[in-house]
Amino acid sequence: MDSYHIPKSRRILRPQWVLGPEGLRSGIEVVIEAGRVAQLRAQTGPVDLPGHALLPGFVNAHSHAFQRGLRGHVQWRQGSDDFRTWRERMYALATGLDPDGVEAVSALAFLEMALAGITTVGEFHYLHHNPDGAPYADPDELARRVIAAARRVGLRICLLRVAYHRAGAGRPPTPAQRRFVDPTPERALDALTRLQKLDDPAVSVGLAPHSVRAVPAPWLRTFAEARLDVPVHAHVAEQPFELEECRAEHGADPLAVFERAGLVDDRFCAVHLTWPAEGDRERLRAAGARVCACPSTELDLGDGFLPVDKLEGVEVCLGSDSHALIDPLFEARALELHARGVQGRRNVLSPPDAPDGLALRLLDAATAHGARALGVDAGRIAVGAWADLVAVDLRDPVFAGARPLPTLVFCGHPRLVRAVWVAGEPVVTEGQHPQAPAILEAAEAALRAT
Repeated sequence: MDSYHIPKSRRILRPQWVLGPEGLRSGIEVVIEAGRVAQLRAQTGPVDLPGHALLPGFVNAHSHAFQRGLRGHVQWRQGSDDFRTWRERMYALATGLDPDGVEAVSALAFLEMALAGITTVGEFHYLHHNPDGAPYADPDELARRVIAAARRVGLRICLLRVAYHRAGAGRPPTPAQRRFVDPTPERALDALTRLQKLDDPAVSVGLAPHSVRAVPAPWLRTFAEARLDVPVHAHVAEQPFELEECRAEHGADPLAVFERAGLVDDRFCAVHLTWPAEGDRERLRAAGARVCACPSTELDLGDGFLPVDKLEGVEVCLGSDSHALIDPLFEARALELHARGVQGRRNVLSPPDAPDGLALRLLDAATAHGARALGVDAGRIAVGAWADLVAVDLRDPVFAGARPLPTLVFCGHPRLVRAVWVAGEPVVTEGQHPQAPAILEAAEAALRAT
């Protein structure tokens, strides 16, 4: 993979509005130098993005890019149908992709993210080996392919390198899981160390013990004892059967198992947490840990839904997970809409007497919270932060007569995205990506071959 160098060019953006902590502001220009926001100052020239609001780029904190290949192929009933039957279809896709296919389908997912205004992805990566479990000549082949796909599109990526060892308590991995498996925790840590050496400021890495189902407790302790200064993400309490198995093996719920091992701190992110246990909120708050909700996938799989209204004081970020849908604004509004449906009242997550307060809170979940969960200095338009930015067109008919920010969150869609920059460099211009035709052609060919 070619190394990437920070852009040296200077760029000035003069949108109609800039999103700040208090809402939209006009008359501001953004000066970008060496890939970062250098100044926010009064505009010194005419608006060059009329009718557009400049936002921090969205952060997709939980992605399995190859699963984009499942879209549209799992939406009919075949006998009993639940998470585990969906998982069998996913395993079939996972075993059918060669390295070129993994890269091609990943690029497709990342392209769609860029077009939706996503500038950073947390890729929860667990395809490591040949389908028979044998390592590639380069043991990091598939990780490098996924990173290359993200960088080809222009996204910033935090590769969350997954550790995976078993099918469940006392159960060896199935043949379909052999691509995922590390023989020892040290082998997983070695891979992480190698990937940390990649020469690209738009690439970072984290550790991802897949779940208490797939990773034994001694492994979790080994990871904690390594004292790595990286994000740690894990699937936590996603399914009721996971809770039952965890209690039978450990006498505790999943988050408590991670806490006992010493992994729950301010770098930890519990993905899903659709079935939190009593005391989980207090554990997360005390540690400064975060939760990543993936509403579109959780709804698609019938998993349940994060009770975000019961997690006061815990930062929640967002991911598109299996990519049944890639739309960060959908993920953001779904947090509030689900809480309304459960509680039977409106504006559950809204601060009082703040017309833009709820929209700002949900946009934080889609931007700043995800950036912090991935350890990336982005997700905000502030001096010193990476200039990862998105321009959305507020002249769309959906905004006619409407208050802009709440309308953006509750009615917005990817077609509003007209321009995207990562480290100040254009990725999407006038709603188009220059690599789109080639990426689509390669991905369609790869999926036909599976």
